[in-house]
Amino acid sequence: MKVTEIVAFNPTTPLEKGKELPFIEMAALPISERDIPTFQYRVAGGSGSKFRNGDTLLAKITPCLENGKGGQVRGLPGDGVGHGSTEFIVMRARERSDEQFVYYLSRLPEFRKFAIQQMTGTSGRQRVNWQSLTNFDVADLDGELRESIGATLGVLDDKIELNRRMNETLEAMARAIFKDWFIDFGPTRAKAEGRAPYLAPDVWDLFAGTLDGEHKPARWLVRPASDLFEFNRRESLRKGSEAPYLDMAALPTIGPVPDAPSIREYKSGSKFRDGDTLFARITPCLENGKTAYVFGLGDEVIGAGSTEFIVIRSRPPLPLPASYVLARDPGFRAHAERSMTGTSGRQRVNAEALRQYPIVAPSDSRLWKALGDLIDPMMGGIIANALESRTLARTRDLLLPKLLTGEIRLRDAEKAVEAVA
Repeated sequence: MKVTEIVAFNPTTPLEKGKELPFIEMAALPISERDIPTFQYRVAGGSGSKFRNGDTLLAKITPCLENGKGGQVRGLPGDGVGHGSTEFIVMRARERSDEQFVYYLSRLPEFRKFAIQQMTGTSGRQRVNWQSLTNFDVADLDGELRESIGATLGVLDDKIELNRRMNETLEAMARAIFKDWFIDFGPTRAKAEGRAPYLAPDVWDLFAGTLDGEHKPARWLVRPASDLFEFNRRESLRKGSEAPYLDMAALPTIGPVPDAPSIREYKSGSKFRDGDTLFARITPCLENGKTAYVFGLGDEVIGAGSTEFIVIRSRPPLPLPASYVLARDPGFRAHAERSMTGTSGRQRVNAEALRQYPIVAPSDSRLWKALGDLIDPMMGGIIANALESRTLARTRDLLLPKLLTGEIRLRDAEKAVEAVA
């Protein structure tokens, strides 16, 4: 049957002009997840996409469509309506019971391939017109089966979303500890004001008891970031060899978890290993927050990536995740943005500017170990959740086409889901 029997493309959604409403930008759209992790508030105008909870957003422009950007609108507050990028196609289920199914239809490889084949326009700015998608034929499944398929695959995405929220909490805890100890100097201020300790005694004793004339802990020194972190460290990777590869699209704007790397022949670009942080240096990727912590490559495996990454690695005795926490610090990011140079639209920050970023560092190196004792397990939890989510996503993407073609029965798919979720 034609897709239009179950999907309305770019349906009318009334919005109150001039009112601040949830806004979803292209950078917020995930690649391998159902749930869109964030939105902003912007004044609603006459242009852009308009949608409501339950709708599916499909990126229509290159390279976002080819990269797989898309997601389902969920959890918008108030009336549950919002607006977003002009580069979205909105797919709305004609029946509420089909909302999950329509999202998974948008992920179907055959549907994506069909959409890409319909793209028109100049090289680098090609788009698919929503009208061309109306010719897509979808398997003629009854409504009850469609709903069951959506619910079964939805169990996997529910667990992926739970893992994402757990990781959000773990990251917030790690960043809060770093900020309290090394930016706000919370323990030293508490000691100076005679407040009760709020850390373990052996850690509490490592902090200075007073602030000096520069309002930093006594005997702590202001050091350039390069004393504590390596920037674009030299790594050996032979040209022509195959290596795990991360492009800019693989970096998240929120959180440390990149998409799983592909394997490519190495020609040029950045080089990195597990425990490194990738920091986008070019506009608008830097401003959008594209940053990632590298994991899962394997011992002594060197990965490759975009030339637009700055690779940051903690120097001993700093814990490896400290490089990521630094890269997410608002002060560090503001310094990077102020240091950008170049023509409008192609500005970049130079690694040397980041090397000179001033950091107030403790005189007692045991504090770095104490930091690692806390944030290393947090990053370990984030990585474990991320690896589980990748397994869940692979299972979902394997089951999806098989369910729609009848190659696998729903009962067997439900057993497969139970085994991993």
